Amino acid sequence: MSQVYQIVTDRIIEQLEKGTVPWRRPWGGRAAMPRNLVSGKAYRGVNVFLLGCNGYESPFWLTFKQAKALGGSVRKGEKGSPIIFWKQWERESADGDIDKIPVLRYYTGFHVSQCDGIPADKIPPIEQPAHDFAPIDRCERVVRGYGGRPTIRHEFARAFYRPNDDLVGMPRQTAFTSPEEYYSTLFHELTHSTGHAKRLNRKEIDTAVSFGSQDYGREELVAEMGAAFLCGVCGIETATLDNSAAYVAGWLKAIKRDTKLVVLAAAAAQRAADLILGVQWNQPSAAAA
Repeated sequence: MSQVYQIVTDRIIEQLEKGTVPWRRPWGGRAAMPRNLVSGKAYRGVNVFLLGCNGYESPFWLTFKQAKALGGSVRKGEKGSPIIFWKQWERESADGDIDKIPVLRYYTGFHVSQCDGIPADKIPPIEQPAHDFAPIDRCERVVRGYGGRPTIRHEFARAFYRPNDDLVGMPRQTAFTSPEEYYSTLFHELTHSTGHAKRLNRKEIDTAVSFGSQDYGREELVAEMGAAFLCGVCGIETATLDNSAAYVAGWLKAIKRDTKLVVLAAAAAQRAADLILGVQWNQPSAAAA
């Protein structure tokens, strides 16, 4: 049983160290709770976190055998996720009674998107609440003007930056409660992307850092400050001030440990914002637009 606990713990730590943490979620609605595609049964307990932290918008999971039974297969090279369950073992006690002992076990599940050949009519559609979204021109100009920017894809259940393939993943624009929250979140992830080795080469981006560590806290502070700078340039800072303040408050411990942190993080954030803004915002005509 201890082995299963270790598997769960290692999985959670692995995700935390990748930055897969629901710190901020300024978008409405949520993907349905993870469930088995064949039985329709929703997973419970720690499985909600083990499966949900993978970031898939669709909630459907299945086993290798279930995929095969549906006429499909798990794509070669795909990594499964542990799914935990309790099994009752019966043991006769010294006085002849039967004791039922719960034993922790696990099996491996795969998300439906990790499989090929699953008939489309076997995968139920997912209804997601949508908000009105009107692009903010000044914010769009910032995004378009970011030279050599990372790929941005809107098909995920969370927001993140992944340096190994230089990708910013975002929920759908209409999932956010307001356009301002969408751009604030996007600016946060774009600021992270400036730390890539081919850009400003911040060590916190291109080397593995542990969740909660000083380096991790510094990079998150840089990203939030960079987003605040960009929001200020676009005139939407008042719409995101409360969320930003609550977010940064989570890193007070790191700030208190290092009196230089705020100053150095702000300087790094300014360099990141300058890189994203580029020369377009240094020209009088652009600044006045």
